[in-house]
Amino acid sequence: MGVRVREKIQGSGEWWVFINHHGKRRARKIGKKATAKKVAERVQAELVLGAYDFGEKKEKPQTFKEVAELWLAASHDWKEATRESYTATLTNHVYPEFKSTPITGIKRKHLKLYFNKLSSSGLSSETLKTIRAPIAGVFAYALEMEIVETNPVKDLVMSYKKRKHEIEPLTEDEATALLQQSKRFVGGKYYPVLLTLLRTGIRIGELQALAWDCIDFDHRTMEIRRSWRKERETRTKNKKRRKVDMTPLLARVLRDHRTSQKRLALERGRQFSKYVFTGDRQEIIGRVAFQNALN
Repeated sequence: MGVRVREKIQGSGEWWVFINHHGKRRARKIGKKATAKKVAERVQAELVLGAYDFGEKKEKPQTFKEVAELWLAASHDWKEATRESYTATLTNHVYPEFKSTPITGIKRKHLKLYFNKLSSSGLSSETLKTIRAPIAGVFAYALEMEIVETNPVKDLVMSYKKRKHEIEPLTEDEATALLQQSKRFVGGKYYPVLLTLLRTGIRIGELQALAWDCIDFDHRTMEIRRSWRKERETRTKNKKRRKVDMTPLLARVLRDHRTSQKRLALERGRQFSKYVFTGDRQEIIGRVAFQNALN
């Protein structure tokens, strides 16, 4: 199976898409190189899904789900977690409404009614935005592939009740009290964890994936390189690394924590974990454990 893009006559400026699939070959002149690449991407996705027709005429995907599957299968600069989130959102929220609906028949008014219904059911504005994102992606892809003539999601105004969600950060006294209490909870196991969160402001996923090779005790810094999601390491939310300063207290506490972790590993005859914070069996501490500690 292969899809290639090249000029049939070198230097002509006319770019073709060449398809070789199970002994069947097709070639189509597209024109511009950028357009040819987009067509090749779409054909490659259709070959994977078994939706490509090698007859003289190819019928475009008709239903919203068919186009959505082509969009998901296409090449994107996404984290795997993003692809999983879009797939789950489409499956759980969008397909029940538009699965078999011809995509050309979905107009802005239909989407407006759909989101109004979701809002009336009590879904938050954040959830509505999460649902809107893959729908917008599917229609943008359909427009680019000339499956639809307009994108009904563009400039769509969603009506929803704004909920006041005010975050009240801990005061200095409250933070101190929390740390003092954590020293007495399960032998102080979560004291280094909470101190790290309070003194650096890193995300819980980043803290879960924090490794000893990320910490520079000499310069009192830690480099945030990875995050933890769905039982595996991923890139950080913005896909960038960053350095965070450590206070003298935090550096001292983490040094002591490393010493105790090494001693415990030696006593139990196991390898010292590369991760800073682990459970009794050296597994990554889960989010539920953090919630239990804070409660």
